[in-house]
Amino acid sequence: FETENIWSNDPRVKKYITMVAAAYQEESRQKSEAIKWGIRESSRHGHIKLNHSQFLGYGKDTNGNLVIIEEEAKIVRLIYDLFLQGYGCRKIKKYLEDYGIKTVTGKEQWSTSTIDRILSNEKYIGRNITPKTHTPDFLTGKQEENQGQIDTIIIENAHQAIISQEVFEVVQNLKGNIKDKEVIINRFYL
Repeated sequence: FETENIWSNDPRVKKYITMVAAAYQEESRQKSEAIKWGIRESSRHGHIKLNHSQFLGYGKDTNGNLVIIEEEAKIVRLIYDLFLQGYGCRKIKKYLEDYGIKTVTGKEQWSTSTIDRILSNEKYIGRNITPKTHTPDFLTGKQEENQGQIDTIIIENAHQAIISQEVFEVVQNLKGNIKDKEVIINRFYL
């Protein structure tokens, strides 16, 4: 195969390159779809995929199931308790740092965004929701929030809860994360 006699301006070469690129692109799309299907099927059967190796309050057993790490779960409960006492994320951050409570990765400094995510994460009530994101264009790989573009799978009691559903819902209501606040207000106060 001699590369010296191939001219990129040659229409036959351009056609060949276009066909090969299209074939590779289609193969990539098919692989992407197969992976997405596998993840969805795994979720349907209760297998939880965490996007991070360290998840405050939980670890994984030898079968890959989420299990509570009680020392860390105490920190999660503390964060929820402080929030319900009227502490915002900055005040919770200061409290944790003042008392020398370290993050799941062992850092002494907490991020307010980490605290906010802990207060919003439904995994703490034993619920698994997937997919939370989707990749509309497999070529770019850029993920976007799933806002109904893909069917969502919600598995209740997927694993042991650290926070009660009632506490979680009150916190979401206070944070403004509940779309239909009337339902929650009626449920708790009527």
